[in-house]
Amino acid sequence: MPLRFFLIALLSVIAVVSGYFYAPWCAYCHTFEPIWHEVGAELKSMGSSVNVGKIDSTVHTSIASEFNIRGYPTIKLFKGELSFDYKGPRTKDAIIEFTNRVSGPVVRKLSSVQLFQHVMSRHDLIFVYIGGESLLKKEYYKAATEYIVHTYFFTASEEVLPKAVTLQDVPAVAVFKDRTYYLYNEFLDGDLSFWINRERFPSYFQIDSFSLYQMGELSNDYQFGFMDGNEYINGLIMGEVEMPSIIVLNMTIDGYCLPESKIETIEDLLRFLNSVLDGRAKLLGGNGFLQHSKRSLYKAKSTVVSMFQAAPFFSCFVFGLPVGIVGLVIWGTCTAVPADDEKPVEGATASPVLDARGKKPIELQPNSTEKNEEAKKED
Repeated sequence: MPLRFFLIALLSVIAVVSGYFYAPWCAYCHTFEPIWHEVGAELKSMGSSVNVGKIDSTVHTSIASEFNIRGYPTIKLFKGELSFDYKGPRTKDAIIEFTNRVSGPVVRKLSSVQLFQHVMSRHDLIFVYIGGESLLKKEYYKAATEYIVHTYFFTASEEVLPKAVTLQDVPAVAVFKDRTYYLYNEFLDGDLSFWINRERFPSYFQIDSFSLYQMGELSNDYQFGFMDGNEYINGLIMGEVEMPSIIVLNMTIDGYCLPESKIETIEDLLRFLNSVLDGRAKLLGGNGFLQHSKRSLYKAKSTVVSMFQAAPFFSCFVFGLPVGIVGLVIWGTCTAVPADDEKPVEGATASPVLDARGKKPIELQPNSTEKNEEAKKED
């Protein structure tokens, strides 16, 4: 039995497990570690059945290989024979919300009008299946299993729906968002999974049906999102990105692709995304030692520049004080007089040095033969 299936079987017997794969040398893992501890503590205080743990990929290499771990930290939730990847914000609240959503039933039942209204007040977008057993229900559950990592899926009877909802036929699938609802039509909307994907993402472009289908296909390879600000991207590419811009990120290796020309139409966007998939777009960045060193230097430089821009006088004091102290130490070391170079004071008499018998040694002078003979007689 492969290790992967053995591990999943073991975890499914214990409980639902949420864990992350890390490496001791990964700087992002060290930053994420306190957040992960907070996630585990809060889930435990909530009485959650989810067990929280972590796996060192450098020690358990076979497990990391079985689950195709490419970047760190990688967060996964194991539930029975299924595993779900978390790719959202690495914050405590976002991870707990993801864990509670995925660890529960894939499709939840709304049994009352009050419960339906409560769910509507808490979530901006939900999908609801209305009706009994059908082929559409099987497709709905299949799609919910795939997209539960992104949003919530419910089932309800006609009696608990808002009065404003008018169903043309049952069974039916509806999406509730933007204070209104839309019904799925298999003849006009095509595949249910594609329709769910389309409803998840807002339409930023006025595009034709073929381009819309292409975007739906690309959603299997990309996750679309936006950032309010360019600080993170600037640190990643070690440069300044104009806003607005479009960038493709490979979070597993900290790589990125930038469009070679300005994107103005949906055709330009599709061309760029397809060039990334087929390898024509140049992949930049990476998480090698050289790139980590460059990013560290860039972040240090950016921090110093921002400090001087925000508080120039305080920054001069902070950086000038240690530089001045070091300069004084160096100047004192260079100008100090060694002890061997000290000259004797004029007029001072040196104390005579005695030999081993306590007598003053006799100074020998050239051509002083008589003194030498007298010294011998005394001896």
